[in-house]
Amino acid sequence: SRNDNPFFNTDSAGKYVLLSYNCFVAAPRIAKIAGFLVDAPSILKLSDSIVAMKLKRLKKEISLSHCDFFLRNYYLADKQTKSDVVYLRDELEFNLVLTINRSDTTEVFLLTHPQSEFLAEARLLKNRQLYDEITVDNTSAGYKRFLQRYPHSAMANSAYETLFQIYRQHSDTKGLREFVVSYPEAPQTLEAWKLLFSLSVRSFSSAELTKFLEDYPDFPLKNSILRELVLNNLMLFPYHDNDLSGFINARGIPIIKAEYDSVSNFYEGLSVVSKNDSVFYINKENENPFQRTYSDAYVFKHGIAAVKQGNSWYFINRQGQLISKAYDEVNDLSDGAYVLRLGNKYGALDQFGQNLIDPRFYKLGDFKNGYAYYVDDGKYGFISKRGYQHRAEFEWISDFERENIAVFKQNNKYGLILSSGQRLLEPRYDQILRARGGIFILVSNSSYGFFSSEGCLLSPIVYDFEKDKQADYYTDGNLLKLLRKSEQSLVDKNGKVILPFGAYIEINFFSEGLVLTKKAGKRDARYGYLDAHLNQVIPFKYDAAQNFSDSVAVVTLKGKFALIDMTGAEIFVSEQQIDKLSRHYYRVNGEDGQIIDRQGKVIFVGLHAISRPEPSLLIIQLNTGEIKLLYD
Repeated sequence: SRNDNPFFNTDSAGKYVLLSYNCFVAAPRIAKIAGFLVDAPSILKLSDSIVAMKLKRLKKEISLSHCDFFLRNYYLADKQTKSDVVYLRDELEFNLVLTINRSDTTEVFLLTHPQSEFLAEARLLKNRQLYDEITVDNTSAGYKRFLQRYPHSAMANSAYETLFQIYRQHSDTKGLREFVVSYPEAPQTLEAWKLLFSLSVRSFSSAELTKFLEDYPDFPLKNSILRELVLNNLMLFPYHDNDLSGFINARGIPIIKAEYDSVSNFYEGLSVVSKNDSVFYINKENENPFQRTYSDAYVFKHGIAAVKQGNSWYFINRQGQLISKAYDEVNDLSDGAYVLRLGNKYGALDQFGQNLIDPRFYKLGDFKNGYAYYVDDGKYGFISKRGYQHRAEFEWISDFERENIAVFKQNNKYGLILSSGQRLLEPRYDQILRARGGIFILVSNSSYGFFSSEGCLLSPIVYDFEKDKQADYYTDGNLLKLLRKSEQSLVDKNGKVILPFGAYIEINFFSEGLVLTKKAGKRDARYGYLDAHLNQVIPFKYDAAQNFSDSVAVVTLKGKFALIDMTGAEIFVSEQQIDKLSRHYYRVNGEDGQIIDRQGKVIFVGLHAISRPEPSLLIIQLNTGEIKLLYD
């Protein structure tokens, strides 16, 4: 407790307690001096307290030299403490290896840290670095050179894919021919054959087909591949008939009748369908090409798909062959990675089914923007697909969004952290909401304010937080809504007041140059619209209203619904509710359900069901049984 003696300095205390222990071991003599018992346990207990203090200071200022000094001079520390410091040292060294990003530096790490917990990541990193260094010129020669030197590398599939894409981009038939001959084991070989065929056969004449088969006698699946290429030009979309699903063509004619409990879109020529508790694949001729059923299955991507047989998951190729070992669980592809479980531990594979992260975590989330959370010993950390691992120290952590920022929870408070591991905000807040435009809503003691991903506060945390509102209620990414004592205000990110407190009961954000607001009237409050200069352009007369979208807004007046244009003129009026379906079309509910366009023209009457298999396509089923397609 005093600072006028050498023991006040942690390193001096550590030196003396080590000297004491060694002297006692050399000549063990239990003594009682100045009321203190001197024996091995008491010396070690004192050593533990000094080690704990040194470790606390070490964590505040972590460096390689500090870690090495600790390991050299505090070797009386318990095994767990020394293991923690070794982990910190190795983490610093491995992060330095990641920063330098050269295979020779990574090789030194592998040789000098043969027992490091980062050994597996370092091996994967070296594979990637060798790949990057040899293929730096991004030419076909570089990728062929890599495959010749490292045919069994974890990056082989990436080399195959890039080499194939180079030949595809340049329509290089010579390169494709060399590809299918030299790399028959590549996942892209079948696709390379297909592309070679499509580049070589143009008219499908007998002479042309005969010549192709003479030039390429090893062409696989001669009959089925030709049929599949024809089917690829057939566009099919899922449709529903009562509780069953099938497919229609681009004219709305059913091609595969509705006989399945569920269907997926076609990917790489196949759809995943379910029927009577069985899952299997069909092609566009409604055939099961593998003649197998599964417990569950995902669609094909990059020539492979994950399927569940019994209680285990496997990967299959486009011929339906098993190409992997069994896994206990596999998630769908996310950000180019499959998260899997093997036993009680989670890891990940890349998009080609190659090892990305060894199964070693108690939990691993799906990758988003290159990062995923993991759980180890009840704590959350995060890991990148490139190998960077931030230690598990959080109670919870969100996904990393485009700004490479995540929300984390520690000591029951929330903060922000960058993917580099640097903390943007310490955990001091009761809640943090992610909003648009790199804005975060900070909540503390039922008050809120705004914070920018650039690292600065946009407002004080003094406004009244309503916990039932979503982040989009408070900001659109450009303007900020402030709430105070049931009043609302609108300001920009620099704090400039756009609409002051007290002017309106309710304020929305600008949409297509107009802002929807609610204003108190003589009898009750009504909605209207202001322009960018805050001049009234549409009167305050509506019972309810929505923002303008694609130059049209839905409003309610005296129990009736209407579409209005940006001058307030009514385009369409109905006693039934009007809902926006897409950019150009609206649904009018009611017994004779209608679809209208944004000019108010009635397109269809008598709706039975509506589905959207693609963002720009609506499938309309009428009460008459007809099926119509609307392209938005």
